[in-house]
Amino acid sequence: MCSASSLAQSNSGTTLEVTNATSRSYPVMITLGINPSHPFGINSISQLPSSWKIKPQPAQSTTQGVFMLPANSSVSFNSGSKSFSGNIAFGKTFTARGCGGASNPYPNSTNLAEFTLNMPGETVDISGVNGTNALIAIKFKGQTQQNQWNDGAGGNANVTYIANESIMGWAPVPGVYGWQATGCTTSSNPPNPMRNCPAPVNAPSKPQVQSIAQCNIQRSGNVPTGGTVQIIFSGAAS
Repeated sequence: MCSASSLAQSNSGTTLEVTNATSRSYPVMITLGINPSHPFGINSISQLPSSWKIKPQPAQSTTQGVFMLPANSSVSFNSGSKSFSGNIAFGKTFTARGCGGASNPYPNSTNLAEFTLNMPGETVDISGVNGTNALIAIKFKGQTQQNQWNDGAGGNANVTYIANESIMGWAPVPGVYGWQATGCTTSSNPPNPMRNCPAPVNAPSKPQVQSIAQCNIQRSGNVPTGGTVQIIFSGAAS
């Protein structure tokens, strides 16, 4: 497997790296976002490395699938000049992944590592808007003064690391949308609880909104892309 650094050198774009930092294999869910303004981007899981062995879910899907990531290992992909947008979550099924409840596959729902790379206005964040099932960190590697990531209103012009905690251990930190915080600092039309979509079993008493708009880690379109966005799974969240 090519390393993230060698991929970054062979392509001008930003590399996405997914790492399983645990001692056992774990399923990874990937969902692609289709951007009409960039129709020549990565819009099918068939464009991702065959070595990932992604299984579409459902079977006919072209935009979402699951693959197994061995213990203490990483996979990476650089789309070069092609836009690449989507999200990564950790679990074996997409069924009811946005809902909580003891009878659902994810009692505290799932959180997502969201990314838009290799197009003007790159953005990355961790979304716990639905809930939180995984401890996820993201490292921003290979930055120079010309391609640094920032957290917007948070005032940090050189973000190198973000991470979430369990849904009950919420702390307002850069790059993380809390439960029901659909607007980062606001909560409008949250996805759960709704009819047939229960709240997480450990749902807080109120939305976990930020006091400042620091949920999106970003860099503007006039800044060169490059470096690596490393999404790290370190285990299930309680």
